[in-house]
This record gives sequence, structure tokens and C-alpha cells, in this order.
Amino acid sequence: MSSLEIPSAFAMEDVRRTVLDNGLVVLAKEVHTSPIVTAMIWYRVGSRNEELGQTGKSHFLEHMLFKGTERFKKGQIDLITLKNGGGNNAFTSHDFTAYYFNFASDRWDVALEIESDRIINCAFDPEEFEAEKKVVIEELKTGLDSPWGLLLQEQEAAAFKVHPYRNPIVGWLQDVERATVEEQQAYYRRYYHPNNAILVLAGDFETDEVLTKVERAFGSVPAGAPPPPMLLKEPPQRGERRLIVRWRSKVPRLAIAYHAPQIAHVDSYALQVLGVVLSEGKASRFYQRLVEREQSVTFVSAEYGESKDPTLFHIRAEARGDHSIGEIETSIYDELGRIAGGQLNEHELDRAKHQIEAHFILSRERTLDQAILLGQIETLYDLDYIDSYLPRINAVTAADVAAACSRYLNEDSRTVALLLSDGSEPVEDDESEAG
Repeated sequence: MSSLEIPSAFAMEDVRRTVLDNGLVVLAKEVHTSPIVTAMIWYRVGSRNEELGQTGKSHFLEHMLFKGTERFKKGQIDLITLKNGGGNNAFTSHDFTAYYFNFASDRWDVALEIESDRIINCAFDPEEFEAEKKVVIEELKTGLDSPWGLLLQEQEAAAFKVHPYRNPIVGWLQDVERATVEEQQAYYRRYYHPNNAILVLAGDFETDEVLTKVERAFGSVPAGAPPPPMLLKEPPQRGERRLIVRWRSKVPRLAIAYHAPQIAHVDSYALQVLGVVLSEGKASRFYQRLVEREQSVTFVSAEYGESKDPTLFHIRAEARGDHSIGEIETSIYDELGRIAGGQLNEHELDRAKHQIEAHFILSRERTLDQAILLGQIETLYDLDYIDSYLPRINAVTAADVAAACSRYLNEDSRTVALLLSDGSEPVEDDESEAG
């Protein structure tokens, strides 16, 4: 196979990493292909940091940061963004919370003004809090009103007994319902400060000039007390767990989750290759067997996720026609056994590596994509990951994939969740939900 190399557009020598006196990490990457700048701020807090009975705090806080500050009143952040022809959004994960702005390169400074203010001055108006709580609860209920949303939530709660990854990112309904504005503000004070944040800038600018602007905007923001570490570790699973979820569906669904290591683990590269071999494209193992030959599923996927702590390797499938979940399960385990037994050929391995390379390159074309990559890497591991990623993927052997499959995707490590009909009238678009 030809050597996989990091394109110069993503090489780490093009990224300037600076740490301000207050602890704020700044990553600046010049991208002069278009007159756009993406400004993102990442906080090292997500649902993994939430205590029992306090779930949903990170996601709720994401909503509140758009409700205004002492300087930028309600609605002004979105209005300023719109008037300057930009866009903004945010997202919360198990491991982090991130906010971003996209602006033309001649007016992006306003993003620094907004973020340097709401890092410490978020307004917590009690009426706004209660109004937004209704929005969050509706979002939570909408997620559960889908077969996959419900099934995966129940599966993760069964797979993890101790670690907070068992909790949904949006929180458990009863926790969100009884949340108070005082608790939310205390959570904000605990985690939102410069020494728990990463500012990522990617776009059409001169780095030295940008760092001067960042120092001017954020330099006077005081550092906070170090947030409490998350120390809970999931104990080893010692046998298969199975659960059945009933839902108004005529399409049986299968979700298999295996305990797997965190993204910074050396075995993560082999697991990424394994996921592609199993389900990426029409030449993949699962597609060829389950979709083409046996025609037992309408949808199948295998995915190893990126996370700070040990995670899950997910396999999902939707049954076709009269084919049973048991039949599909048997075929999946047979394919895993073949790979664990060394039946992965070099052609499959090379194809998977090239698919990973193509995805890595093509998914980083926009400044936003590059900013997200930098933020994830700084949050979950270290920046050397960029330059070493494709060489390490290229170094994965068929024996490595077989060993990882055998070590992690075994019976004692799996949690199997089935979604079956509750006997009620199915929803009209039931068969279309494959994602």
C-alpha cells in the first residue's frame, strides 16, 4: 500500500499553540483559501463531569449561554451575528462543550468580544431559565420519540454501571425537570473559566496580529479554581448483558455494544480500521453479507467512537421483512469470529486505510472542520495526533485488527439491546429511520 501522509494543510507546523497567563489555551491556524474565520471556544466539561441527580447540566448550560450576558442582552448575540453576515452554533458531548462563530475575515473580531464576555458573565435570569427548561425538556422527549434514540439510551445505561457515560448528554428527564437556576449557575462557575477552556481560530488572518487581539480580549479574564477531576472508572464487564425495549414499531432493531478503549489508546487505530472493514461502503463485510447475500437487513453499521475515557464499539442493524434478529446476530458474530481468526485479507485492509485517509482529508476542507479537529484533539489527547494519525493507521496490520477484534469484541464484553414491537400501531415513517 502507498504511504499515507498528512496533507500540508493539516500539518502541525501550521498551528500555533499559545497559553495565556490565565491558562487559556489558544490554537491558531492560518487558512487563506477563502476570506472566512472560524472562532471556537471549547470547555473541558461534558456529561462525564455531571454528578448523580445533576445530569443534563452541561447541555442546559449550552442553551443558557445564548440567553445573554451583562453586556450582550437577550437576543443580541444572534442579532450581532446576523447583522455581520455570520453564523453561530454550539454542541455538547460526553467530554466537552463547544461554541463557534463563522464570520468574514474583516469582521470576525466580534466573536472575541462575545466569548470573552460570556466566559464569566452569563446572565441567569430565573424567568429565562424556566422558559429554556421547557425547550430542553421538549428536546429530550423528541430524542426519545425515535426508535434508535430510545434504544441507544437504554443500551448505554445498561453497558455502563458506574461511569457517567451511562447518562444521556441531554440528561435524565427527572433531573432536568427539577434543575434550579442556582445549581446551574454554580455549575457554570465551576467549569467556565480560561484555564478550563481552549480557543481555536482557523481562517484568513495573520497569526501574530490575532494573538494580540486574543490577549486584549481575554488577558484580563481571571483564572478559576481547577475543576474537580472525574475519577469514576467502569469496572470490567464479566458476562453478556441483554435487554429488550418495546416501542411502536414493526421493524425489529438490534444494537450490540462492546467495551472498548479510549481514543488515546494504542489499540484505537486497529479498532478504527475494523469499523471501516465491517461497514464502510458496499464492499464492507456486513454490507456484502447482510444486505447483499442474505438480504436480512435494510441498514447495518459498525462504529468506534472518539472519547476521553473507555468507550463502546457499536454495531447496529434493522431487520428486513421476516428475517429474525437472532439470524442477524448469528451472522454478525460469525463475521467477527472470522476477522478475529485471522481471515482479513490485505486488499480489505488497504481499502479500509484509504477510506480513512480520504475521509480525514475531505472532511477538513472548511475552516469550521479544521477548528473542530483541533479542538477535539486538544481536548481528548494532544496535538501530535494530527501528524501521527495517518502513519499510525498505515502501520496497522491484519494481525493487529484480529487481535483487537478478539480482545474487545467478545461475548463477555457485550451488551445486546433489542427493539421490538409493543403491539401498537407503528409510526408511519418507521422504516425510514436508519440513522
